[in-house]
Amino acid sequence: MLEAIRKHAQGWLAKAILALIALTFAAFGLESYQSSDSSNGYVAEVGDVGISRDELTREIQAQSRRLREEMGPAFDPATVQTPEFQKQVLDGIIERKALLLDAQKQKLMASDAYVAAVLTSIPAFQEDGKFSQARYETILQQDGRRPVQFENEIRQSFMMEAIASPVALAAFSSKTSLDLITRLVAQQREVSWVDLPAASVADQIKISAEDIARDYAANKAAWTDPEQIRVEYLLLDLASVAAGITVSDQAVADYYAANASQFGQPEQRSASHILITADKNADTATRARAKAKAMALFQTLQKTPAKFAELARAESQDPGSAAQDGSLGSFGRGMMVKPFEDAVFSMKRNEIRGPIESDFGYHVIRLDSIQPAQIAPLATVRAAVVEELRKRQAQKVFADMADNFGNLVYENADSLASAAKTLKLTPQQSGWMSVKSAPPPFNHPALSAAVFSRESITSKQNTEAIELQPGMLIAARVIDHRAARLKPLAEVTQAIAARLRAEQTKQLLTRKGTETIKTLTQGTETGLNWSAFQVVARQPTDALDATAIKAVFQANTNKLPAYTGFTRGDGSYRIVRISRVLEAASLEPGLASSIQSSFVQAQQRGDMKALIDLIKAGQKIKIQDNAIETP
Repeated sequence: MLEAIRKHAQGWLAKAILALIALTFAAFGLESYQSSDSSNGYVAEVGDVGISRDELTREIQAQSRRLREEMGPAFDPATVQTPEFQKQVLDGIIERKALLLDAQKQKLMASDAYVAAVLTSIPAFQEDGKFSQARYETILQQDGRRPVQFENEIRQSFMMEAIASPVALAAFSSKTSLDLITRLVAQQREVSWVDLPAASVADQIKISAEDIARDYAANKAAWTDPEQIRVEYLLLDLASVAAGITVSDQAVADYYAANASQFGQPEQRSASHILITADKNADTATRARAKAKAMALFQTLQKTPAKFAELARAESQDPGSAAQDGSLGSFGRGMMVKPFEDAVFSMKRNEIRGPIESDFGYHVIRLDSIQPAQIAPLATVRAAVVEELRKRQAQKVFADMADNFGNLVYENADSLASAAKTLKLTPQQSGWMSVKSAPPPFNHPALSAAVFSRESITSKQNTEAIELQPGMLIAARVIDHRAARLKPLAEVTQAIAARLRAEQTKQLLTRKGTETIKTLTQGTETGLNWSAFQVVARQPTDALDATAIKAVFQANTNKLPAYTGFTRGDGSYRIVRISRVLEAASLEPGLASSIQSSFVQAQQRGDMKALIDLIKAGQKIKIQDNAIETP
């Protein structure tokens, strides 16, 4: 199974599964949710695992940040403040928890050896082609994570992939279906068209003052400017504090001398093993048989050690390492289960030892090589030392400043000036914003709730110090306010009339176009001025956009000529005549392959959804009535 998962690990499904566990399960594992802070109560429960309000808020914030990064200027903050978006995020958390609970139930757990193999294969953690424990810890520290968190992500990724892998492996395409779809995709159609302009129905449009007044009364929300505010704020963040700290050469030298062992590669050992599996909960007889088999292999290898690779391939019940002659590669302390590690780090090169008992069964181990610990020179790690010292000093300075910051903005509630002067911070001002259009950082839920509260707007006093994220505090005060305002009818009359005119034009043109198509279908030519014939494929052209192409290829061509019609972006109505259907004489070599891939992916998506629905159906899922907060 592991090999199958690895084989498909680079595909879209694996990436989708990895996305399922991102952020929410990255921190402390499934167990942490069972003991998470329930001070605010659970908004939902999956089995006996709860989802707190804080957890949902963190995930909403995380997904909002991802969307903002992906979409750039096109990102609309209002889209992530809707109940629909909250519901989508909550559903995603529920699905992930259900899948992980099911994986736990099926005992689809990653071994320590698997985690070690994954870690040692990641290029970012390697130096000179070998895994570096120091580099591994440094990179995670820079990312604000701990090894136990990252290793837990690997384990959960394994669990999710183990659940999803059968879906990826089971999907296939029918040759008959594939051939049919390929020929439909390669098909071309000969078309011509005529446009009915909006002007052709202009004399039929009637917009009265009563129509405008009625529409205004029915759609007041559309003509209401939302409540808006401007704020002054102070931002205290760890990064800025760290940037202002100078580290002396002596401090760098002293730290290096005291912690030199951290700036190198600890001792690494390469080992191979033959595993005879036996579950730790298996009965005594089963474990005894496994141990006896491992002992027999060990005794054989004492006599003929050169047969280790051959026996590993034939007898080892760890398929991942068996295919590599039993090799587990290089690893340091803390990366293997303790009995296995204790044995390896007490052996001599080329020594064979066994059976060694672990939770996985019985191991026969050969120590292949020893790479002594190495210390990197100061010049190589100077930047890392400076960064570490700066970060340490910054954390102390920031902690003191944070306490003072909170006190100052509270004690001088009418102004941020005292806090700014004392902490040497620069006050900043926002532009006008509403609760739905607030830019970062004011779209942060806690900050948004604070500055848009009635108390903040009426008193214009400082909010409390709010933590936007670890190492970043903000306090703000409203300095200007605009109440929500319904625009008077006179101000929006022209806009309403224009919209009503556009709606009537579309209705009238569509009716005229539909009647014209009906006449044409009956064989009556109405003297229309058709364009020249063009042969089109499924790709949009300058003349026919995606909407037009879709309409052309959705049209029923059992009887030719066939006709279809649609409203264009400029308000006109286009009637398209399909005079011929051209089947492809031959197919492009890569077309069938591309379609097959898309076909299988679509099937996988459908199968994955069905699997998730099935697993969820087997779990007791409860969502509180107030889980989704409405504006």
